[in-house]
Amino acid sequence: MQSENAESVQRNDPYCTNCNARKAWIEIVLVDELNRPVAGIPYTLAVSGGETRPGISGPDGLIREENLPLTSVILKTDAQKLTDEMENRLLREGRGAEHSEVKALAALNNHGYRYAVIGELCDRAPDIENWNKEAFGLPRYHFKSESDFPGIRFSGNDFNRRHIIEICPFRAWSLILNHTTMYDLVNAHNLAFLALMAYRDEIMLDPDEPETDMRPSLDIKNTVTSFFYNTCFDLSDIPSFEDVRRFYGIATDVPFRERYYPAVFLDSSQSENREFFEHDTQMFFVENNTQIIAAWRGTAGKRDLVTDASYHPVPYPGVKDSKAHYGFLNAYQCMEKYFSKKLDAINDAADKKQLFLCAHSLGGTAALLHAADLEAKSPVVYTYGMPRVFTKTAVEALKDINHFRHVNDADAVTTVPSNTNMDNWFFELWGPFGVILGTAWTIATSPTLPIQKSLPEFGEVFWHHGKTVSFFQARQIGEAYLPAGKGSAMTRARWRFNSGYKFYLVPDIRKDLDEKLRQQQEYLISTIDKNVLENIFPQHTNPNLDSVMFSFLDHSMVSNYMSLISNQVLRQLDENNTPYAKRKRDDFISKIDHSDAYPPNVERNNTFIHLESVLGELFKHQHSNAVSQTALTRFTEKAHEFTN
Repeated sequence: MQSENAESVQRNDPYCTNCNARKAWIEIVLVDELNRPVAGIPYTLAVSGGETRPGISGPDGLIREENLPLTSVILKTDAQKLTDEMENRLLREGRGAEHSEVKALAALNNHGYRYAVIGELCDRAPDIENWNKEAFGLPRYHFKSESDFPGIRFSGNDFNRRHIIEICPFRAWSLILNHTTMYDLVNAHNLAFLALMAYRDEIMLDPDEPETDMRPSLDIKNTVTSFFYNTCFDLSDIPSFEDVRRFYGIATDVPFRERYYPAVFLDSSQSENREFFEHDTQMFFVENNTQIIAAWRGTAGKRDLVTDASYHPVPYPGVKDSKAHYGFLNAYQCMEKYFSKKLDAINDAADKKQLFLCAHSLGGTAALLHAADLEAKSPVVYTYGMPRVFTKTAVEALKDINHFRHVNDADAVTTVPSNTNMDNWFFELWGPFGVILGTAWTIATSPTLPIQKSLPEFGEVFWHHGKTVSFFQARQIGEAYLPAGKGSAMTRARWRFNSGYKFYLVPDIRKDLDEKLRQQQEYLISTIDKNVLENIFPQHTNPNLDSVMFSFLDHSMVSNYMSLISNQVLRQLDENNTPYAKRKRDDFISKIDHSDAYPPNVERNNTFIHLESVLGELFKHQHSNAVSQTALTRFTEKAHEFTN
């Protein structure tokens, strides 16, 4: 591979007085993160002074050059060949240099070592499938520059030695989602992760529009744009998102061509020709080769509060004789008014791809309305702390939509609008003024709601849709018969133990198990009291709680829903990952069978313990595959328990 005139090349190096007389060699081995050789890659070794030596990496990834002057050499590889090859290589499980077996072996054998992204070795910018270079430049983690490709330099003591270059695969992160009718804890986590992301403000930009420059948006951390076009390409760590707290996605690596694209953020407040006092609605959608995900934003501003309060039940066009919450329906429909082409793109993509919808709070109503419009596409819907949006007839008609509705104990938002007939004749008067009058009348008569609820249902009553997932704050109750003054009379006394535990309960989970898993978990399933669950978790409404008062403090996506789900994933992997929760749970269990425990309370709490255990077994069954195991190991290394 040495040039014929190598001996005659004049070396002019201030650090080498007689470089031509000093002959040296160098060996460079190209490997991936799994220490597998990167073979057959064309390269050039540019020698200081002008000579360039071409070659191809050998079957063992080896590049060897001899008769080199003791000056410096620069290694570059064919950009397209290297990019195409590294796109199909896998990441090692652990991220960071401390997890590199290649580095450890290089040190053991006294070889030089270098970790490199492909951009450090490329001789030019490669062609990347479906990549808009004009808008984005080059993928930032993989390429340090859009135009400068300096290669890797070796000099001085680097000669007469072997060097190992561990090359980072050309991959991207993809969140693990399973399109299944069964409850999936990883789905719950990753869709909550995306629902939280929907709260971040940013400027709407379309990278496919001519002359759009997305680069400044990539510099703004923790936005939809920067997450999908930057964070998901940064393989130094698993993808994360920060909103007061830092949360980590449960993700696997995929070839770069299978990355998320496009990621589109929509905001009605930024739309052209926006009408006066129009709804303030935001959402984003993102897709890859097999999936499309839409996340809607919850209540975030003063206009959203007006939307929440506008609970006049109006006819819902999707189901005959049904009604929907006036404010929620209008907030959803305003997106169709301003972004019909974008929403049509979701509809079209869902013909060939798995559809997921997610949201928190007010956004949950938009996600469910969206799911109703796309019911034929078999959407999987996960919502968190959502209010009611449909009345009874619509809920019954849309019962086949696969929707898991998460409720954090006494979250007050999930109680509105009340599960009664909220209509009154004021709503029909004088247009918008009638809506104000109707709302005022409903508020004025709110003290009678308990009486209304006790009466038989009439008209179109607001119902909750979906299968309940309850974060249930359980208490222990004691009972004893005590002397009632003098004589033999006794009186019964009850009290609460000073212990409590928040269970993660999926009441319908026993119905969703396949036959094999049902047989494996026969004992646990047999210990779940169906009557207890039906009493605690009635259909189409909220659970019957131990908590006395509803609270808006239970509504936070960050400190409640997202944190509780993250904790539950960690706990199901290993309860030692969540020491605070373990102490609370152990203390709770230790008092269940206390001598003075109230028997019905004992029965219920034992049912909760077994129900939570079934969730754990289902989780293990669903994610026993190698891809999930690797993703969950990475997650465990970075995530930690939140104790509020």
